[in-house]
Amino acid sequence: MSSAFQASLEGGLSRITQGQPLEVAYGSQVTLRNVLSKPLPCWLHSHKTNYPIRYENGRGSSHQQQVTCYPFKDINNWWIVKDPGKQELVVSSPPRPVRHGDTVQLLHGMTSRLLNTHDVAAPMSPHSQEVSCYIDFNISMPAQNLWRVVREYANSSCVLSYRSTLHFNLILVLDSPSGFYMLPYIINIKIWTHCIFTI
Repeated sequence: MSSAFQASLEGGLSRITQGQPLEVAYGSQVTLRNVLSKPLPCWLHSHKTNYPIRYENGRGSSHQQQVTCYPFKDINNWWIVKDPGKQELVVSSPPRPVRHGDTVQLLHGMTSRLLNTHDVAAPMSPHSQEVSCYIDFNISMPAQNLWRVVREYANSSCVLSYRSTLHFNLILVLDSPSGFYMLPYIINIKIWTHCIFTI
C-alpha cells in the first residue's frame, strides 16, 4: 500500500498525517525509508535508549540517543522537518515547502531530539560516523544536526511531494562542500539496539 493510500484511511496513519499539506513543508511530520535496503525495508528510527558508553570491542561511543534502521512501521519512525532558523514545529499557513538543496533539521517526534552525527565512530562500521539524536551532556561535543536535502536531477524550484515516493539523500552540512551521506549499515544486529539494524 502506498503512503498516500494509507494516509487516506481512517485511524492509524491518518491521525498523524491529518491536516498535513500534500507537499513536504517545514513542520511536516514524515517517515524516511531507505529504498536500497533489501530484502527488508528500513525506516529511520530512534527511541529512548542511548548507545552504550563502550562497545564490546572496547571502543567508546558518544552515549547519545540511538538512531537505528527499523524494518517495521512504528510510532518511533516519525520525524518533524524543522527550519534551523525557527523554533516552530508546525506547518505554517500558507505552508513553506521544503525544496531541493534546503538545509533542514529533523526532530524525532517521540523524544524531541534532533538527528545528529559527530566525529565518533559508528557502532558497526568504525570508518563511518555515528548517527544519533543529540543530548546536550554539557561536554565539548557540539551538535552537528544540519542536513541538506538533495534530489537527483532536481533544481532549487523542485518541491518534495507526498504524492509519490521520493528519492533523495540527506547530507550532513559541514564547512566542507562535500559533507557526509547518511547510509544504513544493516549487516549486524546487536542486543543493545533492541535487535534493530544500526546506521
